[in-house]
Amino acid sequence: MATVPKLSDISAKFTESTLDEIIRSAGGTRCTGWKLQDGDVTKGDAYLSELYRIQLRDDEFPSKDGKPLVVNAIVKTIPKNVGRRNTFRSADFFRNECNFYNVVLKELYRFQDKRQPKHPFQDIARCFVAYCDGENDFIALDDLGQYGYATASRTKGIGLGECLNCMRSLGRFHALSMAMKDQEPEWFQRVANTPVETYYCVDREAWFRNFMQRLVPISRNALELVCTEEGPSWDGFKRTVEHFLDSNIYQTMIELTHARNRNSVVNHGDCWAPNFLLHSESVRMIDFQMARYASPALDIALFVYTCTDQNLRLGHYYELLEAYHCSLRELLRELGSNPDQLFTRNELNRELEQFGRFGCGIAVESIPMSLLDDTQVPDLNSIQGTEAVPLEELLIVGNIASAEGRRRLVDVYRHAFDCGYLK
Repeated sequence: MATVPKLSDISAKFTESTLDEIIRSAGGTRCTGWKLQDGDVTKGDAYLSELYRIQLRDDEFPSKDGKPLVVNAIVKTIPKNVGRRNTFRSADFFRNECNFYNVVLKELYRFQDKRQPKHPFQDIARCFVAYCDGENDFIALDDLGQYGYATASRTKGIGLGECLNCMRSLGRFHALSMAMKDQEPEWFQRVANTPVETYYCVDREAWFRNFMQRLVPISRNALELVCTEEGPSWDGFKRTVEHFLDSNIYQTMIELTHARNRNSVVNHGDCWAPNFLLHSESVRMIDFQMARYASPALDIALFVYTCTDQNLRLGHYYELLEAYHCSLRELLRELGSNPDQLFTRNELNRELEQFGRFGCGIAVESIPMSLLDDTQVPDLNSIQGTEAVPLEELLIVGNIASAEGRRRLVDVYRHAFDCGYLK
């Protein structure tokens, strides 16, 4: 006999009152019925959370067509396996994302509503409710699949048109920070101090150090094989990358994520392909667990070096940057700020020159991990006990087997080198 699903299957704090809150957030009065099913997620896309789908009804508040109000939501919850939760520090990431939705995004949207731009930024999946206490955390979002949005592949680069749309969306997202900082500087600084760096920080280096020591040799191996194929003309490039790989990469990433200047903005923080939902000409961003206040170049470099291949970069990199900058300028102007004073194209170029190598640090980890197939991704709920498992013992990675995969990794270093980001 099948087990009847319960709200507590999601979280002990996910109650009937939560359902009413979701319905009210969607414009209704109260929840009169609901249906729950497990969310479907690709292994490797959700180390930090578990996903559920739920449909809610409000029969007492009919929609415009006379039918009951129906709300389809995706609920992301902290893992119930305590060992998994502690291994990946899920509580830290959930706290940061809840603060993003409950504080940061609300304030950015408050500012935008006050300025009433002709084309407001609306490219983030709607959050109905976000709760965190470190044990029962959950975030309920509008299920965008009902509108035709779909997740991009985590193993392949996305096409030019989709990349341009994503870059435009990033530009408009960053514009909210720049305009608010320009017009409400003191209040913006309070908002900007809300996100906490969850990945690259001094007190977390021990958590990541040994895993990084497993990752760097993968880059060395790929670099050696690809440069041997290319011949002596790549010797200077090889020496530069070797110098980068010999350095304390994690410390470099700490410095890049904690640097502040007049151009710093609220970053998405983890804008690789699965965190962009795509549909026709529009984009929606999800998963702000790594939101941070930092250079806009960090988001750009992360996106470009995880979501595009070398052919696209060689043919269209500056077109992508132009799409980003033009969309940013347009929204800045609509919000009442002067883009020529706040963020010129030369300023963007300087940010990339200073911070672009962040993308190389991301590639050291993200590309080998993205090339794992489902059989190589561990069953995270098989972790026994409550103690954190060292990352290097759980996430087993080795040299990239395919020439295509090795080239994909080295191409990131090559592009950054050619752009002057890796010196």
